[in-house]
Amino acid sequence: MGLSIVDPVEWQEMFAGLDALLRYAAGDRLKEGVPVVLRPAPRHTATDYDPERRWLIGHQFFFALLQGVVVGLNCYLEASASGDGDPDGEAAADADAAVRVAAAFMRSSAAAIKFTSDFGPLDYDTLVRPAMSPPSVREGFSGLQTRDHAHLISLFARMRASAAAHGEGPASEAFEQFVDATVTAYEAHKFICARFGGDVLPSLRMAAASRGRTTQAGLTALRQLMRARLFALTPEGTPARAAVPTSVLGSERPASIDRSQRR
Repeated sequence: MGLSIVDPVEWQEMFAGLDALLRYAAGDRLKEGVPVVLRPAPRHTATDYDPERRWLIGHQFFFALLQGVVVGLNCYLEASASGDGDPDGEAAADADAAVRVAAAFMRSSAAAIKFTSDFGPLDYDTLVRPAMSPPSVREGFSGLQTRDHAHLISLFARMRASAAAHGEGPASEAFEQFVDATVTAYEAHKFICARFGGDVLPSLRMAAASRGRTTQAGLTALRQLMRARLFALTPEGTPARAAVPTSVLGSERPASIDRSQRR
């Protein structure tokens, strides 16, 4: 199928998480970014055009990348916990590198979700969306229900607690990069949501939870969810919170999320 909405930079970023993990495992502290060398992104063609297969394989890749984010955050939290007894700064350096791994995977996930959705809106309406509805799957099916996503959100809360306890923790600049990467990932989801009618229609999960009575667009709910997650991740008064654009975070803490939007 090739690519039409993923630009060359995003194509490179889609594999940056895997590259960062291999470098981290080899002892690289990831202070200097090393561009991933790939063949040029495949151009969009009508050959082998298969939106359903792209949607399936793309999501499998996306959730593998989320597991990479989880690995990076777990390593960060473990290193941060030992930071107080770290006279030589080894744990701090490891925490810094680990959160950079998590940020790289988060950026990869943003590119991957665009790759996953690189087909026409009409094909989404006629082929993909019906495949995510009964009888193919249970009513209200959503990626928010996966254990990977649930664990990732629980790590957000632990990240916030760690940052609050240690100032910005032993990896302040890298932590800010992770927050920025998280914003990028949510923005990619918003882009795809709008591309496939979510600026008008509710999500499948919202429609099922409200028994078809909701009139809230999926994109509106996604914005609220993004704000809630970013508040959960960034302690108030820290550089990480300040680094999030006001247009994204807003000026006030978001109200509690409706049950239909929760994981």
